[in-house]
Amino acid sequence: MTRLPSEERVRFRDSLSGRFALGAIALSLAVFVALFVVSDIYVRDASRQALAQAVDTDLAGLADIYATSGRQELLERIADRLALEAYDQADRHYLVADAAGQWVGGDITRWPNLSAENSASGPITLESGEEAWARATQLSADLRLVVAHGADAQAVLLGDLRRAFLVGIAIALLAILLLGLLGARAMRGRVDALNRAFAEVGDHSVKVDFPGSCSHDELGLLARQGGAMAERIVGLIAAHRHISDQIAHEMRTPLMHLDMRLRQAISESQDPDTLATLAQSREDIRGVVRMLDSLLDIASSEARRSDKSGFESIDLSALLSDLADLFEESGAEADIAFEAHITEGVEFEGDRMQLTRMVSNLLDNAFKFTPAGGFVELTLKPGPEIRVRDSGPGVPDEDKPRIFDRFVRADGQAKGHGLGLALVRAIALRHGLQVTCKDGNPGAEFVIQQGANR
Repeated sequence: MTRLPSEERVRFRDSLSGRFALGAIALSLAVFVALFVVSDIYVRDASRQALAQAVDTDLAGLADIYATSGRQELLERIADRLALEAYDQADRHYLVADAAGQWVGGDITRWPNLSAENSASGPITLESGEEAWARATQLSADLRLVVAHGADAQAVLLGDLRRAFLVGIAIALLAILLLGLLGARAMRGRVDALNRAFAEVGDHSVKVDFPGSCSHDELGLLARQGGAMAERIVGLIAAHRHISDQIAHEMRTPLMHLDMRLRQAISESQDPDTLATLAQSREDIRGVVRMLDSLLDIASSEARRSDKSGFESIDLSALLSDLADLFEESGAEADIAFEAHITEGVEFEGDRMQLTRMVSNLLDNAFKFTPAGGFVELTLKPGPEIRVRDSGPGVPDEDKPRIFDRFVRADGQAKGHGLGLALVRAIALRHGLQVTCKDGNPGAEFVIQQGANR
């Protein structure tokens, strides 16, 4: 059976729905990454400002204590805060130094690279290796103070933020992927249904139902347009058949009347030359009728290339065996050896009469150009693959590309109208087959096998 276009599977990444879903995922990922970067920068900046503000508040409080209660009270308050650090989980650090920067109190032992005179602030590294934000100030001519708060809390906050974003991104991407896959599957189902409907156009002489034509979206519009197109195609096929039948009838009838008159004239004439001329005229009329039938058959097969009406499951092995029996007798009468190599059980979907004529034309052609004492060979293999080989003069290489065209005959071959092989190709194409001509060594070999669209 001919493979329909709807049976061709498009990879998800190559389909429009798949590319749309993957594009949505990529866009969402880019948006999430941008949001994460912006949020990370914002939180870092906000945390740093909050940390700096906490340091400034702590420093201002200690400076106020020194101003109101003196140096000893300042040292005691710092000691108390350091003692309470384990309970309130605050990460505070202090250094009270003299004018030379020598340690007077606190848990920081070395003066950081900060100017007390300018009340400078900035990041410092503590003896433990921890990063902290600090500010220095000059309390008096002989006393300096540094207050530092650890940045671990900021790092923890940023870590929590990153984890929350990663979890959120993962959930969102999974949701988008799921929705994209579901949407792509639904769209692909509708598109596949439309493809099957398009593939059926011309297969039957009936109206093709395009699913989804009641929808008001783009695919619904496509379904309605497809239905209208299918109706026009079915109408054109029917009109073509009607016109072909009419032409055949209108041309065959007067030719048959003329043949009857010639036959009557033959019965009434006694002159040998006249009888010979009349007999040749009748033969010419029969040739015109045969040519007309062949042309109509070719046109009908070409017009019905995708029309599978009348197709049935055929035992191709039995059909070719029957033909072989018929041609074996013809071969014996013409002193031509005929051999048939037919594989049993080869089934095929097609029109029995047309397939019979397709193979008969090839065999007729082979016997016509094979001289007495030669041979003709018919072979059938699964696939199907049909080969007709003869020991005749063969077909010149320059004629092979056009040997299947209408009214074309190989050089030096004046027999027939040049329509037999054209009809073979038209019937083969209607059945999704292709026919080629090769060198038979000797003679010619014609091969019929599945085409690329099967």
